[in-house]
Amino acid sequence: MNHTWNIADLKRVIADGMVTDVVWCFETEHENFTTRTIGDITLTTGSVSDSSFIDYSNLTQNDVLGWITGSIDQSTMETNHSASIADDIIAAAAITKSGGTPW
Repeated sequence: MNHTWNIADLKRVIADGMVTDVVWCFETEHENFTTRTIGDITLTTGSVSDSSFIDYSNLTQNDVLGWITGSIDQSTMETNHSASIADDIIAAAAITKSGGTPW
């Protein structure tokens, strides 16, 4: 199973560049099967005066992933995605009929 985290969107205060909301996507892929969860987190800590503040224009996806992954139970999500794909594989293997035409 290949598990991938991505940041889909950031909301920020224009005046100071403080990120307030993060939309994330967690995707698991195995063979030809994929499952995805999309979520969002509102950030309630931090200040532009903090020594660790990173200007919006200098942020990387890894910076933001570091902020949010502590708030998400990654292990449970990976387990749930893996189980979902396993169910899809079993269901696909049970298909015995197909429709369509040969041309």
